[in-house]
Amino acid sequence: MTNRLEMNRRQFVVTTAAVGGGMALGVRPAGAQTAADIEINPWVLIAADGTVSVRVGKTEIGNGAVSTLPMMVCEELGCDWNKIKVLAAEPNWDMKNNNVFAGKIGARNFNSNRSYQSLEQFQQAGASVRERLKAAAARNWNVGVADLTVNNGEVIHVASGRKAAFGQLAAQAAQIKLDKEPAVKAPDQWTFLGKARAPRTDVKGKVDGSAVFGLDVKAPNMLYAALRQSPVMGGKLRSFDFNAIKDRPGVHSVVVVDPSEARPKTDLKTLYAEPAPQSAVAVIADSFWHAKSALDVLPVQWDDGPGANTNSEDFFKTAIAAVNRGGGTVNRKEGDPLAVIAKGGKLVEATYQAPFLEHALMEPLNGTALVTANNVEMWISTQASQNVMLLAAIETGVPLNNVVVHAANAGGAFGRRIFGDDARMVVAVAKKVPGRPVKVIWSREETTRQGRFNPFSVAKLQAVLGADGLPEAMVIRIAGHTPSTGVLIDTPYASAIPNFMVESIPTNTHLLTGPWRGPGYNTNVFFLESFVDELAHAAGKDPMDYRRSLFAKWSDPAWLKVLNEAAAKGEWGKKNLPKGTAQGFAIGAWPNSKPNDASIIANLVQVTVSTDGSVKVDTVDIAFDTGKVLHPDGITAQFEGGTIMGINKTLNEELTVRNGRVVQGNFDDYPMVRIADTPTIKVHFGGLTGGAKLTEAGEPPIAPPAPAIANAVFRATGKRIRALPFRNHDLSWS
Repeated sequence: MTNRLEMNRRQFVVTTAAVGGGMALGVRPAGAQTAADIEINPWVLIAADGTVSVRVGKTEIGNGAVSTLPMMVCEELGCDWNKIKVLAAEPNWDMKNNNVFAGKIGARNFNSNRSYQSLEQFQQAGASVRERLKAAAARNWNVGVADLTVNNGEVIHVASGRKAAFGQLAAQAAQIKLDKEPAVKAPDQWTFLGKARAPRTDVKGKVDGSAVFGLDVKAPNMLYAALRQSPVMGGKLRSFDFNAIKDRPGVHSVVVVDPSEARPKTDLKTLYAEPAPQSAVAVIADSFWHAKSALDVLPVQWDDGPGANTNSEDFFKTAIAAVNRGGGTVNRKEGDPLAVIAKGGKLVEATYQAPFLEHALMEPLNGTALVTANNVEMWISTQASQNVMLLAAIETGVPLNNVVVHAANAGGAFGRRIFGDDARMVVAVAKKVPGRPVKVIWSREETTRQGRFNPFSVAKLQAVLGADGLPEAMVIRIAGHTPSTGVLIDTPYASAIPNFMVESIPTNTHLLTGPWRGPGYNTNVFFLESFVDELAHAAGKDPMDYRRSLFAKWSDPAWLKVLNEAAAKGEWGKKNLPKGTAQGFAIGAWPNSKPNDASIIANLVQVTVSTDGSVKVDTVDIAFDTGKVLHPDGITAQFEGGTIMGINKTLNEELTVRNGRVVQGNFDDYPMVRIADTPTIKVHFGGLTGGAKLTEAGEPPIAPPAPAIANAVFRATGKRIRALPFRNHDLSWS
């Protein structure tokens, strides 16, 4: 469920409250506020030199949040984009300033995704500042406000040619109160949003090294912690021998995190149900190398607990038996599909599998915390800084007002940094060394094996085809760890199928799971779009025409528009392709498939399979509908990155479990696609429908690559791939 911040222009509250204080760690972001900044409203500050600072309450995780949100302000304000600076609106500051960003404690507005939901708020902030600047100039020049305009950081009186830079008017503008807040521009009036090729505000800092990531944080008198959690999730620490390492260079101490230890009682609620930290031991030292090298030789014994004897093979056997047996929760049912299937007819059925997945962050999990009896200050790469603030208060008992969280840039997130279990572990370790900053770092292996994994799942799909080749009945059963039916229950295909059912059967494991870019959707589209291609093949029809027939009764024409855009731009049906080369297609929607309420995206891929079975994705043509586009370059980058991530998921990614332990630990056994392996990706904007619709771009591109590639591989080799990843299969041909 998404929470949109509702706001009425006439009730738009502007405050000029001071920034809340905290224990300075000695590290500030590149865009830190200066004494010269004049706060016009909580969102916008203007310096004497005309620099416009925009407070953003979302962490930059590569998704362009710190560019798209200032663009919303710039559209209304008419400022010089080259003089834009971004300030972090931290959750403690926000709480002390009437929750102008979050709305209330517990809201999702401090998450780093769904920036588009802040459009009205940030447009209104820009418009409010613009009108105050114009009012200040009108007083100075004794002219009417209606006779003034703004452009490129200046207020202009067109009749006389007089101009004043924003910096000259800022102090006066901050004192002006408007009778009512101005109306914001409608999309058809935009001159910057959706049109400007605005350089991203975060690029310079990432290129010159000034951008602060979690691993960059340094503080006086800081200690480092190397962490090891129970290798079997849910296990407990039995014993360790500190004497074996106490004389090693730089070693300070060993601390234990016990999930069962007494913690302060609190009424605070987090955004997500978050249990106490996992059982862990951490070596504290004067450098991470000293801490890690000592941890590597620290004698530790674990009680593995109930997950000790589990294996991936058994997980899949249980789930396959479940989808064959049925009898789970019916999530949607139209007509009587089971009866239609029981009568017989042209039955098509297939079973698909998808493994557990790790987020594979470029920057391993880490965080720095300074805990005292009455205060907590943190610096951490997170997607949800407000959640981190709440968890720190819950773990320590420190009053929420005294918890300060600085959200650093994140070297990858994809959902892994949204729950806050990493942040809570940082605080749980640091509170054992009160009064000194402690930087807790997960090794690559610890990051990989202690994830919040994308759940494994198995799906069995059955359909009976009528005389026209279209389904008369379809049954989808999905089982696995916390199986999601997501886009399956509201698929547009159901509009053409009179008898339709979706059923889910949980077969949970001891592993912790969580959101992985496009949760549920990232796997369910593979199941459904692969099966639709199988139905088209059984019916002897072109896969693209088959989908057109299934969409014919669907009320949202955007699906056909996106499909046709991809087919045209990708030149579906190319003739005379070399042997082993073929095209494949898939289409999906996030976060649902409801009419006029989803981001629709299609991939038309061209794939070459060598005779030895190596798969190379040559090209990907992407068509999509998000309604409108706020930042063309930004959405292109999201689709390119998400497509590459989806390709790697398809070809390479798999976590396996042996004796309760995650086997994979680093990129040697959890491989990533390399630059040389990436295809030519073309993003086409002809599928956009415009209107009132505005939906997100970060999650949608992750799902279509898998079924599109699978469908292309079948056309190239005759081999159906129903289990990810492809590297587990023999695709050789002659």
